[in-house]
Amino acid sequence: MEESRLDRALRSFQEQASRASQLKEKIAGLRGQGRNPDGSVTVTVAPSGAVLGLNLSPLAMRKTHTQLQKEILGAIRQATEQAAAQLQATVEPVLGERAEQFKEAFNAHVPAVGPAAPEPAAAPGPPQPVRTPRNRPASPEVEPDDFGGPILRREQ
Repeated sequence: MEESRLDRALRSFQEQASRASQLKEKIAGLRGQGRNPDGSVTVTVAPSGAVLGLNLSPLAMRKTHTQLQKEILGAIRQATEQAAAQLQATVEPVLGERAEQFKEAFNAHVPAVGPAAPEPAAAPGPPQPVRTPRNRPASPEVEPDDFGGPILRREQ
């Protein structure tokens, strides 16, 4: 009697592990795709929101940088929503009531995709030099007294 209960528990565990492995494979293959209205921007994402592909047609290059930014972000949002819907449809039959918990845990680390609107362009002006360690501003002159008290100074 005791052995059959152990066998049932082991069999149940093996079935759950098999379903989890199958679910993992299905999730790994999910992709969402988004496009802008004229089809010049196409984005492919994983359910996590990771961008897997970005295709820009020559028509996309005729847009202003702010318009292109909006359209890329819009396509990413569309693709992410599609991938999330696919993920939900994939896990719900397997996880049932726990699907919502899974969705929350899965999306807990996914940040929002960029700003809703591009930031305004900076006012035109003279270009600012890029500071690197080699061309950073010189340090002010160091006075001998700047480095401490009597330990570093020789008493006279």
